[in-house]
Amino acid sequence: MKIKFLSEDALQDLRVNFDAYKEHYYSKDNAWFDNYFAKEGATFESNIDYKQPKFNFDSDYLVSDFENVKIVYDALQHLTVAEATHERLWAGLAHMQMREFSYYRLSLDLEKKNDKRIQSALFFTHSAKRSLYVHLLARLWWVGYMTYDDANKEDPYWLTEFFSSADFSARCVVFFSSNFTSNRNITKGVLRALITLKNEGLQIKREHFVEANRYLNILGGAMILDVLEEDEVKEMIMARLKKVYNIERVAVLI
Repeated sequence: MKIKFLSEDALQDLRVNFDAYKEHYYSKDNAWFDNYFAKEGATFESNIDYKQPKFNFDSDYLVSDFENVKIVYDALQHLTVAEATHERLWAGLAHMQMREFSYYRLSLDLEKKNDKRIQSALFFTHSAKRSLYVHLLARLWWVGYMTYDDANKEDPYWLTEFFSSADFSARCVVFFSSNFTSNRNITKGVLRALITLKNEGLQIKREHFVEANRYLNILGGAMILDVLEEDEVKEMIMARLKKVYNIERVAVLI
């Protein structure tokens, strides 16, 4: 099986005319969607191989978000970074081959007719980067890509599990809003620092992710962060957070 993309015309039609079509979303009108995408020129088949994954539909999103990161990234790990930035790919999957997942993850929003969230979950309605971590499918792949630890053969998703353990939607936006967390070494170094502090007794909250990003921005004005190794990032972030939150007195750069 191959991944199907939305055509540019279909993508723009669904976005621009959402108000005219939204009742079909609310009612989960599969017949209407199937007919729409059966029209000539609405979709095209890519050359990207695809095997339909079995999603986790647990009633607790804290459980399913983590499991579905693994499921989506395992199924689509062969995507290139360039391919994984295409709105037409993710919008196509969300409307066609992974539509049932869209219904599941948007169940409350569809019930409440939360148009803003429905649109941001199915289309790229923010900046190019932010949209990758707001779209309900793209964010699963990108969190998997950024947190997958090749060095841990027994449990390559250990960083992913920590990241997904609380406030998944908020963490996606807050943590990956920094340009510096587009670097996988930096991302993994920060997460390793937070896990170490958690294991030492610190209750990790949103503010710790925010402070880590703030410090990266400070460091980025004084040095080239992309040359740092994971261990170096880990030690810098640990030192900074220990200082800011008075965990203990430590030497800290800048």
